[in-house]
Amino acid sequence: MRVALISEPVGDHLGHYRRTASCRGVSEFRESTDARRLMAEFRPELVVVSLQPDRMPAAIEIAIRGGAHVVAEKPGCAGMAAFERVARIADDAGRQVMLAMATRLDPAALKARDLIRSGAIGKGYGADMAWVADQTRLRNPEHQKSWKVSRKLGGGGKLIFHGIHYIDLLQFLTGSRVDRVTAIKANVGGTPGDVEDAAVVSMILRDGMVASLNTGYYLDRGYANHIAYWGSDGWFRFDPRSTTAPLVWHTRTGDEQMPAGSGVDMYGRMLQAAVDFASGAIPPFITTAESVAALRAVFAAYRAADTGVTQRVSA
Repeated sequence: MRVALISEPVGDHLGHYRRTASCRGVSEFRESTDARRLMAEFRPELVVVSLQPDRMPAAIEIAIRGGAHVVAEKPGCAGMAAFERVARIADDAGRQVMLAMATRLDPAALKARDLIRSGAIGKGYGADMAWVADQTRLRNPEHQKSWKVSRKLGGGGKLIFHGIHYIDLLQFLTGSRVDRVTAIKANVGGTPGDVEDAAVVSMILRDGMVASLNTGYYLDRGYANHIAYWGSDGWFRFDPRSTTAPLVWHTRTGDEQMPAGSGVDMYGRMLQAAVDFASGAIPPFITTAESVAALRAVFAAYRAADTGVTQRVSA
């Protein structure tokens, strides 16, 4: 199949996305900054879009109207209304807009999902999540001149750029949606810009369980992530980014663990899954509706932080 990348000269994860050319089933690959010309001349069946977030909805719409499914680098927009509009266009066209939520394909995440869906953990009670990265990147002059420090251009800061992965993953694991959120956000590091470098979100899901997310740039280097989940019949914990820490779980039958997926190429898995979906071989790794649900929860959290009032996430 024909696959294309719509990007800017310098964009997020372009090295990963250019490797789509080597995915199984891809016969032709092109990259361009001109979405209209690319769609008119190349007619790809799958398009990856990685642009400044406020520019992404227009490019996504062009790709959809050109007949392609879309993988969109998150957040895919700088405002909810713009993404909901392209989601409606995608639904009408029978296309999928798939936010780049590669964490869904982490082996430990898939096992954790099986533990929940099989009933081994019982009724979900609560979850605690942390997505923590380094402050060092925020001091980079290029970062400080980029859209990543502008809420107008990027939609927000750490929460929408990294925290969204775990909000989406929570919904993916449980099969439930976030119903209500409260949140606080801050610029704890004092770096330039009007976006947060730290956010704490509390959530109630539609199935009644509660969850929390702490996401921020707190370290000098590296990451410090975790997901812990508690149910009526057991619990599990794991770090989707770790190459050493195992998934550990406890059920009524005892304690078990699964080794970490050391060296797993998550973006490679995600892009291959997108190609396989576009070829008709498998379902989408994330649907348009699931992409919308993740963004709605994030933007509801921003409203909660801005107003100090608990927000209900729209259906």
